[in-house]
Amino acid sequence: MDVNQMIPQIMDALRNLGLTERDIWKNHHDLYLSIRKFYRIHGVTQYSPEIMAEYTCMIEKKFKDGNITRNRYRTLLKAADRMSEFYTTGKLQWACRFRGSKFKLNEYFEELLELFLSTTSYHANTKGDVTWAVRKYLAFLETMGHSNLANISITDVQAFLIYCSRHLKGGSLSNVRGYLKSFHSYLQKTGQLLLDCEKILSQPIVRETKIFPYITCDEISNILNQIDRTTNIGKRDFAIITLAMYTGLCAVDIVNLKLGDIDWKTGEIHIIQQKTQKTLTLPLTHDVGDAIKDYIICSRPNSKSEYVFLRTNAPYQKLSNGVSIANIFNDYQRKAGIVRKPFDGKGFHSIRRAVGRNMAVAEIPVTTISQVLGHGNIESAKQYISLDSIHLKECALDFHGIEVGNGVLPE
Repeated sequence: MDVNQMIPQIMDALRNLGLTERDIWKNHHDLYLSIRKFYRIHGVTQYSPEIMAEYTCMIEKKFKDGNITRNRYRTLLKAADRMSEFYTTGKLQWACRFRGSKFKLNEYFEELLELFLSTTSYHANTKGDVTWAVRKYLAFLETMGHSNLANISITDVQAFLIYCSRHLKGGSLSNVRGYLKSFHSYLQKTGQLLLDCEKILSQPIVRETKIFPYITCDEISNILNQIDRTTNIGKRDFAIITLAMYTGLCAVDIVNLKLGDIDWKTGEIHIIQQKTQKTLTLPLTHDVGDAIKDYIICSRPNSKSEYVFLRTNAPYQKLSNGVSIANIFNDYQRKAGIVRKPFDGKGFHSIRRAVGRNMAVAEIPVTTISQVLGHGNIESAKQYISLDSIHLKECALDFHGIEVGNGVLPE
């Protein structure tokens, strides 16, 4: 396909995504002219994956040499990605650029990883963690002088776990160990490695249990007061935070909430949770319903998207992921003067903890809390008991009748 013909077609594809003429010519058109210029310098007009690879290397060098800004570097990479996507599929989808991994593998290990992943059925989020862990392991084996599985030993596996223990916390280390166990099980079943690592990869790793704080009612109220509900973005953000405040839904489930998930007649919300893939039914309270209706009727962009909460700028599609909502929440926290510290547990997920804690204080059974919050295991709901300081105080007994005498407790 001729590059000169592709560029106008890509512009049309951007228009179909909802971008305005002004946005296209201001923020996109010159990016593709840069690619066309690079092709012209090389005396080529037909699209070439090899030329595109050279182009991305060229702009990466320009960035490292300080000749272009980080923002310009990223936008040029996105344009190159979209041109490659259009060449391959004949259409465009609006998505963030995948940054790739810092763990580079040789061809043998790369293919091995792909074969392993093709046999798994992990959730998308978990699959990303598995990929990272196994890729990290294989990259480590390469640094130990292994280019394949021929001479892998228990010592190599031990060395990797020791290496990870120096910079990973107990929970992360336990996860890596579990993913590695699955990987070695796959290798044994497929006959690619006869080494039995079952014993070393089954050793328990103590996971530190933290009780993160919850966000208070006063803090939530202060945050909501920062939202300008006269604007389109304000109506959307108010609806998102109100929904979380009354239901305890995770950010990822709010991002994926569809118009069809809300049953206005029965006053219920029906979703399939992203994490557990289980069906969850929640009541649509008056406050939540009013906030969502106000957004949908007055401020939601005119879009064919099936999702409730959309970007405020074209293309009008759903928010990319739960991080988008976390960032929205953090902005209002800063406006409210709430000072955040690293790992303080006061992010968007703290609203969910507040909902669980408030139900525990109201003496709602743990089984009910687990059902409302959609936990896959009732043990997950028990953390909210630890946040219920009101009833925990009742568990503390005085020493009446068991006073210490002569420094010795009575038997």
